[in-house]
Amino acid sequence: MFNKLLPYISAVFLFLIISVIYFYPQFQGLEMPKGDLTQWRGMVQEIKNYKAETGKDALWTNAMFGGMPTYQIDSIRKGNGLTVIQQLARLGIPSPAGLFFVGMLSFFVMLVVLRVNTWLAIVGAIAFGLTTNNLVLFEAGHISKLMAILYLPLVIAGMILVFRKRYLLGGAIFALGTGLNLWASHPQMSYYFVLTTVFFGIAELVKAIREKQLPDFLKAVGTLVIGGLLALGSAASNILPTLEYAEDTMRGKPILEAAGGIDPGSSSQTEGLAWDYAMQWSNATIDLFSSFIPGVAGGATNEPVSRDSEIGRELTRRGAQLPPTFALPLYWGGVGSTSGPIYFGAIAFFFFFMGLTLVKGPVKWWLALGVLLTFLLSMGANLEWFNRFIFEYIPLYNKFRTPNSVLSVTAVLVPALGFMAVNRIIKGEVSTPEVMRSLLISGGILGAICLFFLLLGPSMFDFTHPSDPQRAQNIQPELLIAMRKSLMQSDALRSLILIGLSAAGIWAFIQNKLDQKWLMLGLGALVLFDMWGVGRRYLNEDSFYPKRAIANTHAPRPVDTQILQDQALSFRVLDLTEPTFVSTRASYYHKSIGGNHAAKLQRIEDIIQHHIQQGNQAVLDMLNTKYFIQPGPDDQATAVVNPGALGNAWFVSDLEIVPNANAEIDALTDFDPSRTAVVNTEFQDYVSGLNPNGTGTIELTAYAPDKLTYTSNTSGEQLAVFSEVWYGPDKGWKAYIDGEPLAHIRVNYLLRALRVPAGQHTIVFEFSPGIYKAGVAISLISSLIIILGILGLAAYYAYGFWQNLQHQPATKVTTSQKAKRTVARKKKK
Repeated sequence: MFNKLLPYISAVFLFLIISVIYFYPQFQGLEMPKGDLTQWRGMVQEIKNYKAETGKDALWTNAMFGGMPTYQIDSIRKGNGLTVIQQLARLGIPSPAGLFFVGMLSFFVMLVVLRVNTWLAIVGAIAFGLTTNNLVLFEAGHISKLMAILYLPLVIAGMILVFRKRYLLGGAIFALGTGLNLWASHPQMSYYFVLTTVFFGIAELVKAIREKQLPDFLKAVGTLVIGGLLALGSAASNILPTLEYAEDTMRGKPILEAAGGIDPGSSSQTEGLAWDYAMQWSNATIDLFSSFIPGVAGGATNEPVSRDSEIGRELTRRGAQLPPTFALPLYWGGVGSTSGPIYFGAIAFFFFFMGLTLVKGPVKWWLALGVLLTFLLSMGANLEWFNRFIFEYIPLYNKFRTPNSVLSVTAVLVPALGFMAVNRIIKGEVSTPEVMRSLLISGGILGAICLFFLLLGPSMFDFTHPSDPQRAQNIQPELLIAMRKSLMQSDALRSLILIGLSAAGIWAFIQNKLDQKWLMLGLGALVLFDMWGVGRRYLNEDSFYPKRAIANTHAPRPVDTQILQDQALSFRVLDLTEPTFVSTRASYYHKSIGGNHAAKLQRIEDIIQHHIQQGNQAVLDMLNTKYFIQPGPDDQATAVVNPGALGNAWFVSDLEIVPNANAEIDALTDFDPSRTAVVNTEFQDYVSGLNPNGTGTIELTAYAPDKLTYTSNTSGEQLAVFSEVWYGPDKGWKAYIDGEPLAHIRVNYLLRALRVPAGQHTIVFEFSPGIYKAGVAISLISSLIIILGILGLAAYYAYGFWQNLQHQPATKVTTSQKAKRTVARKKKK
């Protein structure tokens, strides 16, 4: 029994040891300054501060773009009990070590379900866990994307079991894996994976028809539908508000009607994202070869280079003080910039090629066609004839951007098929001639490609990148090109050797010159060398810094400290010293006009394009932009007060009724927001009979991100305009006057307005979306069903295991066996 359990125990310990060693700096109290995570901290700081002060979650923040829901800024998981499961799966170990441990364990479970030898499954799990793409995702701060990918093997395991008629077990694992994938809150990766499963469904359907097992196919599909619905339900507290929010974002329908032709770069004129915007970060053909030759396209935008290299010696000769390893802009592929190649491993990719001929059945067709599809999708605008069709006609595809990110899903599919192929070889399920043919074909194709880049590659490409003039200003172009050529050649040779060694190991095994255990041990060593070696280029001990150093990333500038001394409850800041609509630095301390989010509200995007970027001061005034942060002497940022900022709310005296959204936004070009409110005809009934004169006072008396309290005093009924972003109607913002709920409307294309009766009143705007409350309840119920189902099955199988132990006959040891064991012990001594 111990021998049966040994591989599983060993797997857990090995994954734990590898994770701890690779990420050992985290156990020394160090952290990584992850790029996107740094941006994220600016986004969420207001709501983090609010929760620290009150213990409450805020579903709205005013720190970015004047105001927006927090659904896709900070993942909402209230009610989702799977949070406990993912914490237990990590054994309480924080990221990154805990996260990569879970990834390897998840892949190991999948390979075991695929009936891969358990020791070989350990090798496959290491190959997946240390995939360079996973490491680069973490280094770049794409944590939710990485988590979504690391749970995908569990989804596959559940699907496989269901189609093997293990409906309860498979359905439970599928629901758990899918629930955890959705818990990670990166729908783009989930969507891409679902696209590939179409091939699996078709392959299983064909098999069922051929074998006259259509009822079993329908049972399997029904089981997966139920499991999928439970998984969706577990994430309802995040999914339902996000779906509602998506309608009003850049990824929803346009609000404005396009005048003339459609601008392919403007998401304001298209349903979903604009083609040019969505297709940024499209792979060129050369990038695809990075999947098994990591440096073929230069590796990373900031590729590590030795001080002893040719270019290092040249820079030292010119007086540069270089560390032992420094970064150079060596990447020259089709993507604008990258933190590293999407490298699946030369050995894993070689095994994948072998799997194309050695593995049979629906899973093979799924994985093979899934890899082909994702490779084609990753090319985006560089394969327009294919991807334009997908973009225009496949539902929801135009909601996502950065096509090359689809290869994160490929990183699961490639090693899965590869290690299924090796498993068939070591189990003797394929004949020697079949293996030899596969070795010759796969090794010949990949070996020839490696030789091409090794011998002919340097003369076939120009090795330049459009950004070279900006990124390599002090480096001679010929030296940069020489380094790119050298990296291509050295990595091509590296991959060729690794493929050759792994092929030699398999050849020796089928020729009975190498034992099975030594083959797996050798492959494990080669895989670890391969993935560890390339991964350490981009994520190593030098990637970690003291926590204090990272905290200083958001240390307040003198200009931030100066603005924070302003005691007003709420006002906005426009930071012109940073890329305004890319950086979240100002959002960390202030309520910013700018920010960074790929799914900002469409109305604020329209205002940015039509007015803010055109310098419309009236619009900035109505947004209560009290301070401009501008470059000052000696590159020190300075704060400039805007005397025209209108404050948090004001009464207007004139109403301008306009017929449509285009007229509404155009009316802001030349108007006085302190006197006039531009009202769309959809709200004409609301203002009917209202004759405001703009007299009276209104001021903000209490502020929270999702609750604003005002006091007003006026002699007649007025229309109050609030410098707050409109999101509605009926999507969460509710208005109250003296505790009584009242309707409010949109004015000036972006802001809220409310009829205020004469006299003194207390006005409250509170963000309390009903769909979120419903989502929390659904999440709680669905996640509890999944957890109880998993616990019930675990108890059932544990009981069966115990019963088998109890009924196993005792093994009687004969006298001769005792004698043999005694002799063996003496020999060991």
